[in-house]
Amino acid sequence: MKRYQLNLLSVAIILVIISLAFIIYYQYSMNVKEQQENLIFENFINNLQNLENTINSIQGTYYIKVNIPNGIILYANGPKLIIQYNNNNYTIDFQNKTVVLYNNNQNVNFLYPNNHIYIVSTNNTIFVTTNLQNSITILNEYLSNGNLVYINPENINNNNEGNNQGNNNNNINQNVQCLFQYNGQANFFWGDVNGNNYLPPIGDQGECGDCWAFASANGIASIYMIRNNQPNDGLQLSPAYLAIECNNGYPNTPNYCNSNEGCTGGVVYPALLFTSQYGIPPDQGWNYYNSTLANCLENNNQNYPGDVCNYNYNGPNSPLYYSQGVIFLTQNGPLTDQQVIQDLLCYGPLVAAGFLGGSGGSNPNINPQQPILNTGHAMLLVGYTTSNTIYSQLCQEVYETPNCWIFENQWGDNSACIVLTTSGVPVPGPNNPNQCGELYQNYQDCNNYLQLVLKVPGVSCGGVYWMQDGYLLVPFDQSSYGQTFPYYIVAIQNVTLAQ
Repeated sequence: MKRYQLNLLSVAIILVIISLAFIIYYQYSMNVKEQQENLIFENFINNLQNLENTINSIQGTYYIKVNIPNGIILYANGPKLIIQYNNNNYTIDFQNKTVVLYNNNQNVNFLYPNNHIYIVSTNNTIFVTTNLQNSITILNEYLSNGNLVYINPENINNNNEGNNQGNNNNNINQNVQCLFQYNGQANFFWGDVNGNNYLPPIGDQGECGDCWAFASANGIASIYMIRNNQPNDGLQLSPAYLAIECNNGYPNTPNYCNSNEGCTGGVVYPALLFTSQYGIPPDQGWNYYNSTLANCLENNNQNYPGDVCNYNYNGPNSPLYYSQGVIFLTQNGPLTDQQVIQDLLCYGPLVAAGFLGGSGGSNPNINPQQPILNTGHAMLLVGYTTSNTIYSQLCQEVYETPNCWIFENQWGDNSACIVLTTSGVPVPGPNNPNQCGELYQNYQDCNNYLQLVLKVPGVSCGGVYWMQDGYLLVPFDQSSYGQTFPYYIVAIQNVTLAQ
């Protein structure tokens, strides 16, 4: 064979190899692209499915922007959003809400989105549009019917399910109304957000029944640290200032404070309104409180109204922290667990009455459980846990469920079993989670413990709780001692510091 024939053959072989390589690379690239598109689509479907329960439980008006892959067609059928992709249909069911596809200021039969869709969720309707201006028009029309929260489900799969109670996959955006988006997090704790603590230290209200003032002060302190990006500061504001100044009968106090009576009890909502008007000063180390109200017994207030153990406030007066945007979340009735989680992430720690006695304990013959009105105890709701944390393990041991709310209490940084009697008085239980759980699970054992061990006559068991290092763990509303949140939950949107 001649040399030039060999050269042509070599060239031909090289071209064939190059062509095959190109074909293989092209096929590989197409496969990778298809895999990427399928992954994007799967993430999109997972996003909507994870949002499904959240949206179904939402009251008011919510605005959601969802990134969407190419090649999708959207249809609606009653409460169902039908997603067509590669000739396959996927359905998201919004239950009692009607899905409406909207574009160019009118209802349409289908949408062919590009890059993203906008969802406006109202009490009764889910509006879906690809047009930003249309979404704003709908939002403005329905906004008066509820609170506005922006939800971005892009990181839906970054759930916080580590072996501690931190929130390593969460990032705070202090400059928007909603601090955190609910992305299906199994656990959340404002005391450990990416290693940062946005909570004040555990306090001790002592003998004074001013839980309402303490919880309000702690709520304002935590929101200030969050909104101003000052974690780990341990800001402590003055509960004594609120207990004395926002107090029925105290000179020049506003009328809305008349429901508060110093160390004999009060309500957090008027206290927070008071701080929005008059502010609240710091009490670092709670030195002023410990020297005054900590030893003020409830039954010492003989000259009410107006008397809080004969104290006039003369503690620190500056700087003043002002709460802004106080929202009474339960004004229209109790919220579901999902709604509370959503609000806890969105607004930050919530001031709530979550410590509660029930009149029937765990007696299965008494249903429904009736909460005892004088057992509400105000605390700061700072987190929740459902799996793989120390708190969830304790909840499983005590309550036989890992699902618990985490409250920052103000009874010192102790770990203890607390038995709440039907008279509204808490008494110490056995200092062991397992034994505490036995009292929780057995109503009669709890009664026997009160009467035979503690020698507390004439009262029954109203509830059993475990407190870990000052944080009270309360099971979700499947608690056999009544609803978790039958009373108020109050959010604070922002806190400013007077210059």
